[in-house]
Amino acid sequence: MKRSHKVLSSVLTAVIMLGMLASVGSAAQAAVSVQVNGKIVQFPDARPYDEGNRVMIPIRFVSEALGATVGYSNRIVTIKQDSKNIVMKVNSDTVTVDTVIFKLDVPARAQQNRTYVPLRFVSEALGAAVDWNQQTKLVTITTASGGTVSPSPSPSPTPGTANGNNMYSTDFAWKPGYIKLAKTLFANNMKVENGKLSFTLPKEAYGQYYEADGSSVDLVPGKSYTYAIGKGSGFLSLAQVYPGRDEQEGYVIELDSNGTPDLGELYGEITDDAIVIGGVKDTTATLSEVQKLARKLD
Repeated sequence: MKRSHKVLSSVLTAVIMLGMLASVGSAAQAAVSVQVNGKIVQFPDARPYDEGNRVMIPIRFVSEALGATVGYSNRIVTIKQDSKNIVMKVNSDTVTVDTVIFKLDVPARAQQNRTYVPLRFVSEALGAAVDWNQQTKLVTITTASGGTVSPSPSPSPTPGTANGNNMYSTDFAWKPGYIKLAKTLFANNMKVENGKLSFTLPKEAYGQYYEADGSSVDLVPGKSYTYAIGKGSGFLSLAQVYPGRDEQEGYVIELDSNGTPDLGELYGEITDDAIVIGGVKDTTATLSEVQKLARKLD
């Protein structure tokens, strides 16, 4: 899976009534049509719907119509469009866009064997404009070019990947000009002992821990944490703001080397170390290797 931050201002426009049977919900909800650059998006089974003027969509079809690729594993949805990565968990109210964490007032939901997400947030995160016609129940999505959009092709082979379809490279590299968090987090902070990762969150950093079930907790700067390493252990998303800059420094630390198919392909045999995603986007390495690199930073 692909996980892989500018603040996005968007109004979240969808809600699902929990506990509602699909047959009852379908009868009460008005059908919604979705149009991307003038072309109607076809939904072969589960469809978007309007409920109380709020819209939810099956994520795959609209994302692919916007030129993005979608992955799903272990209740984690990943959306990749060119250099942009969106990661969200089913039933979690947080979403990571590149390395920036956002709060959703409506979590991603599993419904009718599809994953539903707030339409406006995802569309605008992928660089599109969204318009809603209440009378006709039509969602109009327009990209900057306004032209026909085709799904993004699989990435070309990258040195260090297991094959050409793996989004991650094992040639970990620091993002130029963004190494403050690297020094305080990796150099002499994180430790792996007896199958557990321990660290103190630097005072200028922020982040979250994501459970395997999709729930998450905010981390407190200056506080120490310990998490188990291994199957089903979830992952950490950590970042640091650089005042006056649009970009941030961020890392995802996967505690389960088999947590996603792509990472499992590269690191599946490693059971006693965490995997770090970050630095230059989509470059990865084991935590022990990243620590060695961090100790060499000026």
